[in-house]
Amino acid sequence: MLAAKAQNMAEVNDTAKLEFYRLIGEGYKAMQDGRTSTIEEVREKIDQRRKDRRG
Repeated sequence: MLAAKAQNMAEVNDTAKLEFYRLIGEGYKAMQDGRTSTIEEVREKIDQRRKDRRG
């Protein structure tokens, strides 16, 4: 049970890291393209993705 829980936490952490790096890459690409977003727009986008992930 403990090993399964540790494995699940590792998967969650890996998923969160991958999402973080994907967002950084997306932001970098947007900067190169000259696109900008306000902090509020970014927050709304992140909140929406969290809702979508939960189902």
